[in-house]
Amino acid sequence: MKWDLTCFFQTTGSNTLEKEIEVLAAQLNAIRIGTGADDLSRNFSDLQKIDLRLREVDAFVTCLEAQDVHDSRAPQFSHSVAQLKADFEQVLSAFDQALVHLKEPDFQLLQSMAETICPSFILSERRLIGSQKLPAVQEGLISDLSVDGMHAWWNVYCALVGSLKFEHNGKVLSAGQAENLLSSQDREVRKAVFQNWEAVWKEHEGLFSKVINHLGGFRLKVYAHRGWASFLKEPLLQNRMSEKTLGAMWKAVVAKKGAFARFFNEKAKVVGSEKLAWYDVESPFFKTDAQTVSYAEARALILEQFGEFSENLKVFAEKAFRDNWIEAEDRPGKRPGGFCIPFPKSRQSRIFMTYSGTPLNVATLAHELGHGYHNAMVEQLPSFAQHYRMNIAETASTFAELIVLDSLIAKCRSTDEKRSLLATKIQRSVMFLMNIHARFLFEEAFYTKRQKAFLSAADLCSLMEQSQKEAYCDMLGEWHPHFWSAKMHFYFTDLSFYNFPYTFGYLFSLGLYARAKSEGKGFADRYDALLQESGMMNVEDLAMKHLGIDLTAPAFWNEAVDLAIADVNDFFALESSVS
Repeated sequence: MKWDLTCFFQTTGSNTLEKEIEVLAAQLNAIRIGTGADDLSRNFSDLQKIDLRLREVDAFVTCLEAQDVHDSRAPQFSHSVAQLKADFEQVLSAFDQALVHLKEPDFQLLQSMAETICPSFILSERRLIGSQKLPAVQEGLISDLSVDGMHAWWNVYCALVGSLKFEHNGKVLSAGQAENLLSSQDREVRKAVFQNWEAVWKEHEGLFSKVINHLGGFRLKVYAHRGWASFLKEPLLQNRMSEKTLGAMWKAVVAKKGAFARFFNEKAKVVGSEKLAWYDVESPFFKTDAQTVSYAEARALILEQFGEFSENLKVFAEKAFRDNWIEAEDRPGKRPGGFCIPFPKSRQSRIFMTYSGTPLNVATLAHELGHGYHNAMVEQLPSFAQHYRMNIAETASTFAELIVLDSLIAKCRSTDEKRSLLATKIQRSVMFLMNIHARFLFEEAFYTKRQKAFLSAADLCSLMEQSQKEAYCDMLGEWHPHFWSAKMHFYFTDLSFYNFPYTFGYLFSLGLYARAKSEGKGFADRYDALLQESGMMNVEDLAMKHLGIDLTAPAFWNEAVDLAIADVNDFFALESSVS
């Protein structure tokens, strides 16, 4: 249950991380961006080679920081890599500006020359984004200042979280361990842990409010200097997605998610409360869910269900388990949450989570393996073509979850077991359609107000509670006002608005999975092809090419939300059959 990082770098001795960082810094320093097609073609090739190695270094440091928040050297490595990434961004900005200034015939010539290096879409995209940014010198200054500016606030956040101590039954817990107890079967345990959870975040709310304000303020100043009127411009560019698609998706969610009220009311009866509290939403629905699933059982379960869909997916997961790509041990000192990160040069991935045997842990493990499979599908492509965006990344991960849950539901031998699994699946829908929507509404409100003022912790708690009430249709009786400090996604600096891509990925995966069920095993090849091209076009073109659907129109999103609601209907149909 512990990953192996030794095959990448050592932090001491030979083959050290410092040596690789020094080599990359020297290579970056040696690059001189040209002005003609020949020079830029060579630059393009060199930049992709550096990108491959830089992402490997960045992944390694990310894993060091996650596995032990008390590792004193990890922050030092992180700062060095952040500076290296800033230097790389400066060179990329200069390259992009050179593309902008190329005359059209010369740019067409460059595209034809670079076709063997990388798909032409990548150059066109870089040229377009370059035209909407500041001159290279100013963009370089922003990158430089961000190392000890915006990115530094992320490091401060991680250090603060690592210093927090949570308590339960006389035991001191890390944030990750406490977070797992919030989905305990025992409501009294959930309630006690949540009260301590809120109290600890409240105790430190002043520090966290400063971090999020400064991080948001840095972003907004950059947008203002670029002349970007909307703070959604960057996340939409990052996700290769139009605002029309985003609007169509949220419109469908808002119009239909009230159908989950019946499920909420039923679960409130089960937990013995008039309304669910925040800490009830993701808890197991039935007592049968309290059975702990061992890591070995989870492994066998996932491999079996992956094999039902695709032999390629099963073989990949077997490799991840066999070669120790997964850090799942439940121990103090780990960062909360879960992630999967590619090591593109080595053509491997690493998965991080804290596994304690809950059904949610099993779903998380399948989710992260879905990310890893996506990485494997693009690992042989040129480095820049491997950069699929977060919304498509979340499609692959939630698709993997659906494979596990739906296969299990179909094979259930008893009605009670089937209802239990349906409840788990419905609660995942609630996460993506309500919890994520609350995050989106909060960030919208935060960035709108942050343009004019520095927000206090009380302001942030108020915004969060308002957002949760709207997103959950006011169905809960107790909220989580300090969610803005407890959820690390609000503090990520490489991507802004780290929320709506989850909902996109979930609903897109529902649509994909519906097609997979109707087409049978033949769909697996189409699925692989979609993943392989996910870094080479915007999401609207990707969906149209591989599925023939228009993401800017409401029809697909309405159908996808209806698929989630169908699970609620099935759940109550089973209840009627039992009664």
